[in-house]
Amino acid sequence: MVSSQESSTTVESLAREARAVISRLKTDLEPIEIGGERWKLTILETIAKWPLASEKHAGEVLVYLIGGEAFDWRLLAQRLLEECGSSIEEDKWREWLSDPVLFAGFEEPEFMRAVGVDKGRAHLSYFYGVTVEQALIGAVEEEVTHRRVAAGRQLSDQSLETAYETLYGNTRDQLWEVFKLEVGITAPRDGWRHRDEHTLGSEDAFTYWLFKLRMERSDPAKIASDTRKGLAKLERMRQNDVRRKNMIHSDMLQKKMRVGRKSRRTKQ
Repeated sequence: MVSSQESSTTVESLAREARAVISRLKTDLEPIEIGGERWKLTILETIAKWPLASEKHAGEVLVYLIGGEAFDWRLLAQRLLEECGSSIEEDKWREWLSDPVLFAGFEEPEFMRAVGVDKGRAHLSYFYGVTVEQALIGAVEEEVTHRRVAAGRQLSDQSLETAYETLYGNTRDQLWEVFKLEVGITAPRDGWRHRDEHTLGSEDAFTYWLFKLRMERSDPAKIASDTRKGLAKLERMRQNDVRRKNMIHSDMLQKKMRVGRKSRRTKQ
């Protein structure tokens, strides 16, 4: 995968290569058994061949590789499945992509073999630099809220700002302005607030920039402690999602049982 900053000739060549990869994926997915899991490896192996760091698709700019370092394989997998995965239940592949486990449900060697070493390493940069960093911000925000509650203070919407100040030494707005200057982001129209400038790609890039800022300013012990905190928060979020899905599944089963009992009584 190459940087998005390439000549127009190179970009067009890579775009043709990407179209060829998509065409091959459509063919590869057709014979796969619907009830099996082979399609997941097929998607990962296709990702290994994908040549674009970013692209404009369906009116959106999709940034797969942030700063040449952090690779969002889930975003690319979603893009590929939306176009090529008609033989796979959408709920099934969306559930797979929404699970934040580190190696997509595979063992690390199998995942790395499938996506390739370079993309595998870049995935680790995205996981720790974006996914875990976002969880860490949420964890610190929770801590701020709990401290206010324990102190008998009134809740406010300032917990998130305090979390940014705690982790990065400044407010989110001020950090965004510095980030914007460094990477050259400009507002779509004069006078727009920074939140109107944000896209999914720029939000992820901002989070990764914050991660690197924290790495520069923190000592190794603090970095390790914060990483554990972010990972713990991420796991709590994952377990809460599992419980929610189990409750929904249980409710659906109970409804089916009630409908079945009502149907049998009607027949009698």
